[in-house]
Amino acid sequence: MCLLSQQHKERCNVSGVWMNSLGSMLTLSVDEGSHLRGFFKSSVESSPGAAGENMIGKVSGVLGSGMQPTLAMSVTWSGGSVSTWAGQCFQGLKTPVIRTMWLLRSQVDTEDKNWMATRIGEDTFHPKRRELSLS
Repeated sequence: MCLLSQQHKERCNVSGVWMNSLGSMLTLSVDEGSHLRGFFKSSVESSPGAAGENMIGKVSGVLGSGMQPTLAMSVTWSGGSVSTWAGQCFQGLKTPVIRTMWLLRSQVDTEDKNWMATRIGEDTFHPKRRELSLS
């Protein structure tokens, strides 16, 4: 069975609340057709205080066209670091997924420390599951 050839009739929707494997939470909405807005609550930091006191950053970005759109988004952290993600939203058979590559640029005091200021990695975001209320 080849899942790659499955055609999806609905566009992959990036609006909503997403979680990555480290427990960071991404909240996105789409304004004016292609502008991304939202918040990123990080569960990790490159060093204490790098993401700011609450570890929450404002997201801004752009969304591509198509049924499985590409996207790019950035966060400026109050601690001076900047993160950016580039990726794509895929509508799976049951749920969507956002797959990205990220860059984290930390602020350094001198140019000779430039070599250690940028990190790169991958993130996969899944829709946050709703908590069931037993009331």
